[in-house]
Amino acid sequence: MNRKLILKMVQNCLKQYNEDGDSITLNSRTFEEIYNKIVAAKQVDDDLHDIVNDVVYGYITDSPYF
Repeated sequence: MNRKLILKMVQNCLKQYNEDGDSITLNSRTFEEIYNKIVAAKQVDDDLHDIVNDVVYGYITDSPYF
């Protein structure tokens, strides 16, 4: 999966929640965790947009499932 596309989608999603989207960079540990969760979820579901939103929501709310 294209990491730069996923990063841009994550940053845009963070901005929707009034978070600083630029705080997550391509090489950060946080992005690596988010990216791995998105890739794992993508194997089960096909809608990338929904997956990114769900994973970022879990990250922001500090969900135990994140």
